[in-house]
Amino acid sequence: MTSHSESPVAGQLKRYYQPSLRYRDDLKTHDEAFLEPFLILVERHVPKPARILDLGCGTGLSARLLEQRGYMAFGLDLSPLFLSVEKQKDPDVKLLAGDALRLPFGDGIFDAVAAFEFIEHVPDVPSLLEECLRVLKPGGFLVFHSPNLLSPYLPAFDLLRMALGGRGRPVFAETIPQAFGWLKKNLWLSWKKKLSPRPGFLYREPDLSEREIGGDSDSVYLANPIDLARYLHGRGCVIEQRGHAMSWRNKVIVALTPNFAPYMGLVARTPHRPAG
Repeated sequence: MTSHSESPVAGQLKRYYQPSLRYRDDLKTHDEAFLEPFLILVERHVPKPARILDLGCGTGLSARLLEQRGYMAFGLDLSPLFLSVEKQKDPDVKLLAGDALRLPFGDGIFDAVAAFEFIEHVPDVPSLLEECLRVLKPGGFLVFHSPNLLSPYLPAFDLLRMALGGRGRPVFAETIPQAFGWLKKNLWLSWKKKLSPRPGFLYREPDLSEREIGGDSDSVYLANPIDLARYLHGRGCVIEQRGHAMSWRNKVIVALTPNFAPYMGLVARTPHRPAG
């Protein structure tokens, strides 16, 4: 286990998530169809029956579904309250309350570490990645599925939706001027990152008011595949995928500009142990 002192933001997030009945109830609305893009991404890259650690698993539904699809899945989340949802349905599901920045596991015991819409809520991404690499076997997989919060397409789609009379994204793009400002910022930051030789993880102050849960208002890391791929490549990993899409529109975007796709499907494989 890596020694790691808790930051003020990490403590703030812990105090917010652990007792939140409203957040738990929002997680309870997630079903298999909602998780399907993540499950497909895992199945595409990770052979069965791999031993998978499912980080930030919420209620534990994703871990249970991975188990049903032929994996040996272990779910970990910060909140025992969230985990109690699936524990009540299936006492045998392997769920554990714990901190992803201090994983309660030994070195090299998992074939894969996967996370669905989790990494954007992590206040110290390099520490998370080092913990993931520590618990992975040589040749193991890292799978992160999340919104790409530096994608120019997200605010562009919000602008289009609002122009047609729909709603924008809470906190990020609630009005057309706000969405336009977010678009300009993401265009600048994403290209700046693309041209920079080093990863530079960008963070934001999360909105934990619970005025409206959703739209990643509680996110703290501006998740994007450029940072993660560059960092993991520097640790000897092979990057197998950067963007992920289900719709034909997003598949075209992934094919043309994988680093800027609205949804990140980052898959990396750790180096195999050297022979001899």
